[in-house]
Amino acid sequence: MLAGHLLSERYKIKRMIGGGGMANVYLAYDEILSREVAIKVLRPEYANDPEFIERFDREAQAATSLSHPNIVNIYDVGEEEDILYIVMEYVKGRTLKEYIQQQGSVDVVEAVEIMKQLTNAIGQAHVSGLIHRDIKPQNILMDDYGNVKITDFGIAIALSATVLTQTNSILGSVHYLSPEQARGGMATKKSDIYALGIVFFELLTGQMPFFGQSPVSIALKHLHEEVPSVRRTKENIPQSIENIVRKATTKDPVHRYENVFTMEEALTLSLDPANKDEPLYTPPVDEGEETKTIPVFNGEDLPQNEEETFVHKEDKDTKKFSAAASDASSNKGDQKKKPFFKRKGFYFFLLLFVIIIGLAVYFYIASTPKDVAIPDVAGEEYEEAKDTLEELELEVEKDESPSEDIEEDHIINTEPKAGKTIKEGDTITLSVSNGKEKVDFEDYIGKEFDKTKQLLEDDDYKEVISYPKNSEQPEGEIIEQIQPLEGEEIVPSETKVIFEISAGPETVSLNRLEGLTLEEAEKYIDDHDLTLSSKEVYSDSVDEGEIVKQEPEANEEVTAGTEVEVEVSKGSEKETQSQTVTFDVPFEPEDDEEEQTVKVYVEDKNNTIDKVFEEETIKEDQDFELKLAIDPDETAKYKVERDGETVEEEEVEYKEEDGDE
Repeated sequence: MLAGHLLSERYKIKRMIGGGGMANVYLAYDEILSREVAIKVLRPEYANDPEFIERFDREAQAATSLSHPNIVNIYDVGEEEDILYIVMEYVKGRTLKEYIQQQGSVDVVEAVEIMKQLTNAIGQAHVSGLIHRDIKPQNILMDDYGNVKITDFGIAIALSATVLTQTNSILGSVHYLSPEQARGGMATKKSDIYALGIVFFELLTGQMPFFGQSPVSIALKHLHEEVPSVRRTKENIPQSIENIVRKATTKDPVHRYENVFTMEEALTLSLDPANKDEPLYTPPVDEGEETKTIPVFNGEDLPQNEEETFVHKEDKDTKKFSAAASDASSNKGDQKKKPFFKRKGFYFFLLLFVIIIGLAVYFYIASTPKDVAIPDVAGEEYEEAKDTLEELELEVEKDESPSEDIEEDHIINTEPKAGKTIKEGDTITLSVSNGKEKVDFEDYIGKEFDKTKQLLEDDDYKEVISYPKNSEQPEGEIIEQIQPLEGEEIVPSETKVIFEISAGPETVSLNRLEGLTLEEAEKYIDDHDLTLSSKEVYSDSVDEGEIVKQEPEANEEVTAGTEVEVEVSKGSEKETQSQTVTFDVPFEPEDDEEEQTVKVYVEDKNNTIDKVFEEETIKEDQDFELKLAIDPDETAKYKVERDGETVEEEEVEYKEEDGDE
């Protein structure tokens, strides 16, 4: 798109500020909200791919649900003809990749602070059900104050349809690829943790852990080689810091941090002097994966089919010995046959008697239950304990109950108790732990956070944290519970509670209006959803038409709709003017009156018209003279009554001197 293009009759394109395998990014101006924005526009070659458009739209819409100080805000998603675009927050600064290239390795304290922001943001995304899948310094923006913001949420999954042909794109991401992704498996939350560990390595050392001549060779290193020690690359890095990198980048996802919040907690504690010299972290070796000696077999000795029996081969001497032994056995049997048949009647009855007695004893013993001493199976896993007791011919019943001390699905005790003697076939009840006692988490939306936090901490919850967000609700009120959700069964001592609380309405830091014209101030006030009231005053120091004073003062935080009062200069104040007026009151008596009463009323700077200014009795025509005090731009007036009848009433204006306008 060309500079000056007005997208959707709202966003005016200024210039292109970046580009990638799937989209170009432009700096634009939002004509409606009067702010700069960044607009990501889908490249033309994907504009007619229905599957890609669907994924692009779905993921863009999902990203708009994220709201976090360290995640680039998505303002709008739209379409104009064949142009698909996403409107995002414009961050003035640079990418974290550019920062690392300029700085080299980053100071440990600064690196930890950057990682805490990143883990907090990714944790918020995971809570919202989104996996980034493409965490790398190129997708992290950094402003001039050290604040970082993650971008490109959800876009990585849209690239899955074309990743094989986007060589440049995969080159940028393979350095941060988890082993399970390199193996072709599904990306999970722990894949994001692996990528965060690689980013941490790059911050600390200024370089990536693996290099190769092709993306495939780098991916293989992620699969088979351990991440190099950051302490060998750079001195003065505490063991606690290296342990975070090692645990986040273990090959087996099971041994990485349980979640991003656990990694954030480790970062917070890593620089504590008590933790800096902790022992080297080594991932546990799963049972069965240790090195074993494998026996060597001769190929002739191995069966050729899975169903064949392995047979030992006899030599000739062995066969001869076996044949001789067989013959000897036959001859011996023949020698015994004759005496047996001579006494066959006696032996027959004797044998029958022995068989009958034996069977009677057998059935008696078999039908009599044996005594069984109950073994102590407390603490054993249920299935293991059950097998042990069933081997003793005991019937097993299961009774589940909560336990603070015994691990879930393990035996608390037995009834009867261990050591007691019972008979075979008797029933023994196993009391099995179903873990610590669980409670249904309540709905805390609308409640005050500080009081709620105190109550939950009193109930022994593991941790209670909050994220502020501007809203119309009172400051400190809980507006969303991120985890756990209402009604979810949880164990308080193992549960980390996360709330989103109101930070009150969004505020504006008021600019200095003094010295601006009224028109300039009105434009600023309109742009920031404020209201304005003004009055004129004289000023010897401020030019006429410019603002002398404002209330609230500059730099005060105000909310939308706040009224700002300003005083506008009328220029230098003019002096009070004294004017003399004269008038004649004729004497006109009725009947034979010898005198008349004249009353004069004055309204000027010093007098009001409702009071008599001068009163006099006349017997003939008489002249009067008045001195009036008049302020600049004001008027004065006087009224004359003779015996209650108004005979004269005049208004006197301030006289502009030469040079006055």
